[in-house]
Amino acid sequence: MKLSGKKAFITGATSGIGLAIAQRFFEEGATIAINGRNADKLSQINQELFSGKALEVVADIACVSDIEAAYALLSAESFKLDILVVNAGTYQLKPFCETTEQDFDAMFALNVKGAFFTMQYATPLLNDGASVIAISSVAAIHASWNQAPYNASKAALSSLTKSFACGLSDKKIRANTISPGVTDTGIWDKVDYREQVEQAAREGIPLGRKGAVNEVAGAALFLACDDSAFMTTSDIMMDGGVTYVSDPKEWGHKQ
Repeated sequence: MKLSGKKAFITGATSGIGLAIAQRFFEEGATIAINGRNADKLSQINQELFSGKALEVVADIACVSDIEAAYALLSAESFKLDILVVNAGTYQLKPFCETTEQDFDAMFALNVKGAFFTMQYATPLLNDGASVIAISSVAAIHASWNQAPYNASKAALSSLTKSFACGLSDKKIRANTISPGVTDTGIWDKVDYREQVEQAAREGIPLGRKGAVNEVAGAALFLACDDSAFMTTSDIMMDGGVTYVSDPKEWGHKQ
């Protein structure tokens, strides 16, 4: 198993990409600590998926005092980190001119401030040679009228991760990002335009579909293990080709 003997802390691990990463790491032999805001949900997931073997870290990553308490728990449990996955985040689709101050602040509180202090407070617990993996988004390099604060927050996260890597290179600690495109998570079950998203994925993504959380988890496994030992400040873009292809209909076109 690729992560045997390693310890990993995954924020936002109760659903979607974070949960898929936690499962993949556990299957590969890692001892995991999982984070979520809901203690009951976290406990249920731990019992059902990890046989109660995960360390449960209840914390709202948008709140710095919660982050501090989370690391105090890890320290008390002698949970030194070989892998940190900065995944907790939020998303909102709203036109630029309808976005409120509260919308903006909530987005940056979790996606930027929370990520920053998740990395900062982790520093004393990171073993030499540890891998830090931040879940960014292809939105970091896109412009959008309907999700401007989200795009800006992910651009900030990508930049913060590079800065974090620069500061810890003397300990051989690596920090990289994964940037998924449209990914099939539970978020689409909560919107009334799911079919439009499915159609847009079929017609607008060169590979003709949304990504899967297990595919993102596979990229995280790669960054977590020794296969990526010479990678830092890098980004793995997982968008089905949409970012760098102007017209997906051109794929496979024979001259």
